[in-house]
Amino acid sequence: MTAPRSSSSHTNRLATSSSPYLLQHAHNPVEWFPWGPEAFAEAARRQVPIFLSVGYSTCYWCHVMERESFEDEETAAQMNADFVCIKVDREERPDVDNIYMAAVQLLTRSGGWPMSVWLTPPAPDDQTGSDGYGLKPFYAGTYFPPRPAHGRPSFREVLANIADAWQNQTAGVLEQAEKVTEAIGVHLGQEDGSVRLDSREVGMAIESLLRIYDRTNGGFGGAPKFPQPVYLRLLMEVADDIHEPANQSATKQAIRQTLDRMATGGMYDHLGGGFHRYSVDERWLVPHFEKMLYDNGQLASLYAKSFKASGDTFDLRVASGVCDYVLREMTSEEGPFFSAQDAEVDGREGLNYVWTEEQIDEAIADEADREFAKKIFGIDRGPNFQDPHHPDDDPVNVLFLANRPNELAASMGLSPDQFDERFNRIRTRLLAVRDQRKQPGLDDKVIVSWNGLMIGGLADTASVATDPEASKRYLDSAERAARWIVEHMLSANGDLRRVARDGAVTDAPAQLEDYAMLAAGLIALDHACRLRNRMDSDWLEHAERLIDAAIERFGAGKLKADLFDTPEGLTDLILRPRSAFDGAMPSGVATMLHALIDLHQATGERRRLEFGEAVLASISRSVKASPISTIESTRALHRLLALDGSLPDKLGDETEESTKSPIESPVQVMASTDRVAVKPGEPGQVRLRLEIGEGFHINAAELPQEVLEIGLIPLRAAIIGGEGIEADLRFPEGQPYSGAAFNNLPEPLVYSGAIEGTLVLRRNDKNLSGRPIAIVTYQVCADDRCFAPLTVELDLAIDAE
Repeated sequence: MTAPRSSSSHTNRLATSSSPYLLQHAHNPVEWFPWGPEAFAEAARRQVPIFLSVGYSTCYWCHVMERESFEDEETAAQMNADFVCIKVDREERPDVDNIYMAAVQLLTRSGGWPMSVWLTPPAPDDQTGSDGYGLKPFYAGTYFPPRPAHGRPSFREVLANIADAWQNQTAGVLEQAEKVTEAIGVHLGQEDGSVRLDSREVGMAIESLLRIYDRTNGGFGGAPKFPQPVYLRLLMEVADDIHEPANQSATKQAIRQTLDRMATGGMYDHLGGGFHRYSVDERWLVPHFEKMLYDNGQLASLYAKSFKASGDTFDLRVASGVCDYVLREMTSEEGPFFSAQDAEVDGREGLNYVWTEEQIDEAIADEADREFAKKIFGIDRGPNFQDPHHPDDDPVNVLFLANRPNELAASMGLSPDQFDERFNRIRTRLLAVRDQRKQPGLDDKVIVSWNGLMIGGLADTASVATDPEASKRYLDSAERAARWIVEHMLSANGDLRRVARDGAVTDAPAQLEDYAMLAAGLIALDHACRLRNRMDSDWLEHAERLIDAAIERFGAGKLKADLFDTPEGLTDLILRPRSAFDGAMPSGVATMLHALIDLHQATGERRRLEFGEAVLASISRSVKASPISTIESTRALHRLLALDGSLPDKLGDETEESTKSPIESPVQVMASTDRVAVKPGEPGQVRLRLEIGEGFHINAAELPQEVLEIGLIPLRAAIIGGEGIEADLRFPEGQPYSGAAFNNLPEPLVYSGAIEGTLVLRRNDKNLSGRPIAIVTYQVCADDRCFAPLTVELDLAIDAE
């Protein structure tokens, strides 16, 4: 259990909670309420806004804001006087978190935790919050400092301004709340009708991934760098189906390099196993130190599946390391798995994980082993981590491997077995020393969906493990966890609870993701049991029962194929959310799609396949708009196309929502000259003017990373037909755009009307060859869709020296 962090003599209503996160705040001087009718009734009685604070027990900045503001007596008095204050554990109530995070993103164009949102109170005569008047967000943010800093107002300034606005500008506040709530409804609401999907959406997702792939360090995008297993799962699944050799080679390189760099960097715990949350740099070196069960469940599956496909024993080593870590540190006495471990110890990030050279010397008696440890873990290269929150602390070392173990062994003149024997001896010694240190806080909740992912990870690793004892250990643990959840958290009528703690099941309602991820995990478990000759497995039957129960509780529409994230009838939500977008975890609907496909393949039942196609049709507009943001559904599309070639015709008419470009482009590209000279050290410059037809726009030359990741193409220039010349564009910053096509997506920057900029041509270090031709690529969008990119050759002679 994670102990409460405050030593205050105060006790508030959170003291009776079962959530470790809420218990951390149980002794704040803030009069916190848990989310529920008592808090809503108090806000209705007092007619003051609700301050909603959402976080989770291992959230670093949540701890910081608590220490700075929620434990401060004066700040707490101000909060208690002007607001009804509610705490929510986002891991217990992801539905509440998703709804109000949408408000944060709409109001601030960013998000994160702690989430701070101010809501309207229910009407005076309402005691539930379900009157349509209350619980609507009108102001939002994340972390607020105790004093103004970095362009952020202080938390107390924000509190005072909001209290004043509620008292003196109530009508304006209510109008703002209505607008924000309406926008959230669009963001998380129901889609209307289906559109055609085919292999082009899969191709667009692959193209987008390869475009944002970091060819130097592996992974996708820049820092901070997340593992994003859903990206790699798609690439692994399609790699052998790519016919063009160069594209297939690039795809396989992206997979291999990313898997290797994640597993050799400091984001992987080389002593205890398991992955930290993400890397703060682009090199996978320094992690954000919290460990989450959902990451490790997905990554165990990912590396196990990579080993099955490639036979690379490093993948099996990593998958086994993840599983061993979870069995050692994240498994309850009853069998299910805990949620997370904290990033900090005594207010210091990663304090128990980092090392100094002196600590290595003290831990390892043998001089040769000490030098070996310093070399393989990068200690001999000097410190690599300085806690940014405590700049006066001495720099320390995050342990990492400079290369894959087999390559390290070769560089040291050791056989793989000799290297492993020495590595494991040193690793065991250092882990024993580390275990004597103060350990990070443990969030000991059992969350069904996260357990489903870990059951799947254990089952996938057990299926491929070459060590029979390890395979049995992983399979036994997966079965034990699954059995406890099925017997204690799933009722005979199919009702599933989301959270348990200390062996007791809480009343947190199960979400679609809980049903889907547990079902998917049980299907993987059934497969592993049969591979290991456990033929009495009944996990497939349990999975079928879960899927049927989920359809009944979350489905809507004629076929009940429109799957919502929450069950029907929750009165404490301002809307019933529905989203197909994947994040750190795949969406509930995408996971259900794969569970249906897996169930069809396991049983041969055609109805499961047909229902999966109906579910895909219900989210087809989201997939069409952004195949990469809905990448698990795009992967399901790839699988369904292989099983049913007639699927595109079932989803919609080609002419209905075509992404083909207009027959005649609404964009004219004009150059200021027809000839330009390019010399070493003297770039050539050409003014360009783009005239864009009314009703259309194009994406700007510079787009935010989150926009690139949903597959939009920026305005860009390139050279074809020769080498020795390179091109880039200097154009003004685009204007923010939000239209119907982007209701559920990050906001792009665009150009409309006429726009001018400069094409810059310069010599590079390659020899001149061929006939260089300058090209410009742009993507045309209308209010309701974006079309395939178009490329034009400039009528421009390039004289290069």
